[in-house]
Amino acid sequence: MQYWSKSSLPPFNSETFIIKNKTMFTNLVLLLSRCLAAPIMLVYGWDKLMNINEFIDNPATKRFMEVFANGVTAPLWFAYANAIFQFGISLAILLGFKTRISAGLVVLWLIPVTYFGHPFWTGIDRADYEVNFYKNLGIISAYLMMSCFGGGRYSWDAARFGK
Repeated sequence: MQYWSKSSLPPFNSETFIIKNKTMFTNLVLLLSRCLAAPIMLVYGWDKLMNINEFIDNPATKRFMEVFANGVTAPLWFAYANAIFQFGISLAILLGFKTRISAGLVVLWLIPVTYFGHPFWTGIDRADYEVNFYKNLGIISAYLMMSCFGGGRYSWDAARFGK
């Protein structure tokens, strides 16, 4: 027994079906991207907050301070500002709060972090630095895409502001 007739069904439009599913898929990918990209900064930001002196004594911090502060030891406020930024911005990315701006700030932050943190070209600990340098380039590319596409439908921005 058939409960509907062919004429009562709406016509199937494959183009509309593909566009609707592509949009849903894109939003899921944006959500997944935020969930996969945020934890690295969340974990390391929290770790810096809990071990702030390790950040100050870090070789990357020392290289940064040599260039921008004539080798003076990094002040405690700089270490806390860096750790709080890293932890806070990763929460913003994870939740999809001001995603484009947040992701853009991460990119601007990661450029000097990558340069000073993983200088494989100096020959010091080349194997580790080179791997981490190229990993950071991949992370930068993920955040660049987020800065272009935003947080998607499943984000704080979309829920709060309808974006």
